[in-house]
Amino acid sequence: MENKQKKGFLYKTIIFSVVTLFSFSLLNSPVVSKYTGISEFGSVAYAGKKEDKAAKESSKAEAKGSEAAEKASKAAEKAAEKASKAVEKSAEKASKEAKKAEKKAVKENEKIEKENIKFTQKIDKKIEKTFEKYAEDISKAQNRYQKAAEKAISKKNPEKQIKKAEDKLSNRLAKADDKFSKDIEKVSKKFEKNETKSLVNSGWVNDNVYSKGFENHGQRVKAYVEIAKAQGLPAYVGALQANFGNIYETGIAELQNQIESMNNSITLNNQTIESNLASIPTLEAQVASVEIELNNLNAELVNYNNQLTDLNNQLETATEEETTAIQNQIDTLQTQIETVSVEATNTTTEVNTLNAEITTLQTEVSNLESEISRLETEVTSTTQELETTIVNVKPGVGQDSGWETVNLDTNNDGVVDVNDI
Repeated sequence: MENKQKKGFLYKTIIFSVVTLFSFSLLNSPVVSKYTGISEFGSVAYAGKKEDKAAKESSKAEAKGSEAAEKASKAAEKAAEKASKAVEKSAEKASKEAKKAEKKAVKENEKIEKENIKFTQKIDKKIEKTFEKYAEDISKAQNRYQKAAEKAISKKNPEKQIKKAEDKLSNRLAKADDKFSKDIEKVSKKFEKNETKSLVNSGWVNDNVYSKGFENHGQRVKAYVEIAKAQGLPAYVGALQANFGNIYETGIAELQNQIESMNNSITLNNQTIESNLASIPTLEAQVASVEIELNNLNAELVNYNNQLTDLNNQLETATEEETTAIQNQIDTLQTQIETVSVEATNTTTEVNTLNAEITTLQTEVSNLESEISRLETEVTSTTQELETTIVNVKPGVGQDSGWETVNLDTNNDGVVDVNDI
């Protein structure tokens, strides 16, 4: 059996060797090589070349991919840079245009401002010329009257001559007023809406000066002149306020009212202080009188309490009959003590009330004195503000003539209009 197995194994080994040799021979035979182009060793080399080629192609593809990515990145960077430059250029252009527009607007504003000032100066000259002529006419009329009055003294019936000179003066003044009114109205009537705006913008007058209720500024001037003349005031008072503002428009009335109100408060406070200071001594005298009464009541209580103590001591040694009498006295004393105690309590309350009233009056005096000090300071500062406001109102004929503070509001409705004529 063992020999049979060995023979089988040997037989298989021989068969395997023959097959291997046949395969090797077949692969390396010229026929196979001719038709396949490979041999045993060639097939191995061919496989290696194929792997190298694949590796090269992979490397080449990778290089191309990397090159494409780099190219795409550069293109993106270039596009971003181009876009950034475009935005920057656009912003720069917008900035230049904005600056150009701003410069243009500034030049236009400067031009308008120069035109406003030029027009204002022109109107100023016309109005000042009108005022100067009016002042000259008034001065001539007054000089003529002065000379006539001096001559009248040496003539017969000087009173009649002086009266005649006064009539002439009155007529000349009336003519001067009429001429001035016409001249100033002639200047004012030329104000168109745009010209009025120019005056306001140049700071010549406040916008509120051109108030409602008038068709134009000329009508306003005419009305103001008539109001002034109706009150017996010079025509220039109305003309100046029409052009530069009445007391409500300039703020003068408000400041005057503030000063008046504060002065009234100061006066009222002083009166209250005087009243308090007069009341305090009276109250102090009452306190002194009541305190004397309180002292007497307290002394009376002490006396009654001493008597009560003495009676209580007597009870200890008293007989039955004496005890009854003493007890009656004790009861009477206790009633008297209760009555006096109530009176003393009420009197003490009265003293406290009077002292509290005195303290209240003294505190009020102190507070009012502080209030007066504050109001006086405010009056001073407001008066300074009023003086500054008056100075800042454009002056005309006679800056110190007081025309700025004249109240043309005859019906006291807070507005100067035709209803005040």
